[in-house]
Amino acid sequence: MKTIPCTDEIAKEIVGKFCAHVHWLVKVRHTFKVLFEDEQPSCQTLMEQTASSFFADLNRILREYLLLECAKITDPATTGKYENFTVACLVQQITWPNKDIPKLKSLQGITQDFRGDIVCARDKLLAHLDREAVLSGKPFGAFAEGKDKTFFDALQEICKIAHEACFGTVYGDMSTVPLGGGDVINLRKTLEFAVAFKEALSESSGQTKTWLLRLWQKAGHEPKS
Repeated sequence: MKTIPCTDEIAKEIVGKFCAHVHWLVKVRHTFKVLFEDEQPSCQTLMEQTASSFFADLNRILREYLLLECAKITDPATTGKYENFTVACLVQQITWPNKDIPKLKSLQGITQDFRGDIVCARDKLLAHLDREAVLSGKPFGAFAEGKDKTFFDALQEICKIAHEACFGTVYGDMSTVPLGGGDVINLRKTLEFAVAFKEALSESSGQTKTWLLRLWQKAGHEPKS
């Protein structure tokens, strides 16, 4: 694999797109954590009261997507004659400043450690369906609590180092953007309003109930009186 200087325009393009992809994965993980890893029971209750089957399906979709993407981004630098868009390729293909090389390799090792926990899920169930694995019903891709956070922290640190070497500035703290709010937080608030409205409607009567029904209709619903 031919190496390129970190100041080369191709290297900058690679790093820019790599950081953007990691940022996307961080946001997807944030969505999953807000909906399904909230320590308070309120969010789980909201989902059960509003659209339990939908959120159960969404849970599976997000879990499988994240496991697959985490496995893909930790694939080897090359597959046959083809180069992969992975941590390994990023670290090996670009010539980094000497001061950054030990840290990048250490961070790559952290990502590879996490890969060891999840790659079986990718090989048996996510990239393709292994007949024996499907019929066994055995869960794949389990990892110790907190290892996913360590993995994502390592990815973000790789982006910080690589972006600074290529562009002279860090990419930024990816976690601050989604953790400051975002649509998934707004979704939770909307579910809270919906449950509260439903309770208010069921307990109301007379003009109050008529007013609430009118508001519901105005929002695009057609409730039964």
